[in-house]
Amino acid sequence: MVIPFRRSRPELRAHGAPAVFTSSRAVVSALVCTMALGSLSASAQSQSATRPAAARPAVVSDTERVERALLAAEEAERYARLNRWRATYLAKSAWADLGTRCNPGNLRMFPRDTTPQQRDSIQALVEQMEFAVLSGGVGTKLNTPDTQRLLRVIVGWEAGIDRPNWDVLDEPARGAGTGAAGRGLLRPAIATGLTGEVPDPQGPGCLPSPMQTDTVLFVIPGFTTMEFPKSPKTRVKAYFGPQGQLHARDEFHRTVGQATPEADLNYMLIGPMVVYNDYAVVGVRRPVEQGGVVIDRESRGGAVYLMRRAGTGASAEWRLLAIVRSWGG
Repeated sequence: MVIPFRRSRPELRAHGAPAVFTSSRAVVSALVCTMALGSLSASAQSQSATRPAAARPAVVSDTERVERALLAAEEAERYARLNRWRATYLAKSAWADLGTRCNPGNLRMFPRDTTPQQRDSIQALVEQMEFAVLSGGVGTKLNTPDTQRLLRVIVGWEAGIDRPNWDVLDEPARGAGTGAAGRGLLRPAIATGLTGEVPDPQGPGCLPSPMQTDTVLFVIPGFTTMEFPKSPKTRVKAYFGPQGQLHARDEFHRTVGQATPEADLNYMLIGPMVVYNDYAVVGVRRPVEQGGVVIDRESRGGAVYLMRRAGTGASAEWRLLAIVRSWGG
């Protein structure tokens, strides 16, 4: 395009206005500048659109800060209260004299609480601790090294392979110290209702429990694997995951039930398990089934255990604080 040289109109000069001269070179320069500026602007917009936005720091409102502080204070008080209850419970306890024949283990008792009201208060204290652990630990992740160690303790105890030590207030060296049930020497717990030895009525020796078997089956819904306890006499077999109970039934039916419909399926169901800090509540049921149906009259009962972890890391030890309740067996 050619822009011609143009003079201003005479009437404009007549009124004193200066003459305006516009050359084609000036107009072209203006157009080029305008286009260049537009291109730079578009480029800047494009770069700003494609450049990732800088991460903004999370903004925590005053209300959220207050809520978090209140929750932390509540959590600290729950744990402190649980520790106080444990100290009170252990200070009241003593050991029952079960003798030494046939490795009876040790049983915690409360000889000074003789009235029904006193005994009820001890049970209420145990149930308070149980509730504190359940409410504080609900939703806790399982399948951690710590809970794996806890599972190993429970399975070994229920299978009659080994036993946990009782929890004590102090942390004594093994084999050192004596005293009340809440302090001193670490003592192994009693055998569960289905294991252990019984005195031989015909002589001074001991006999295995009539409920003891060479293979013990476990159903453990909350885990996918475990460290199996080792014993030359007892074999542990476990079925894991939400479908573990179904798999145990299917295998029993395929290998035993088809040929012998009246055969009993006996197993241990471990769960629920709830861990809160260094405390835990573990439930155990011992059903008996025929054809996939639980036979209540033949049920071997169950128990709820309150456990406490002593120590930290790989050397930590889960100990028995209380048998919250037991039934059957």
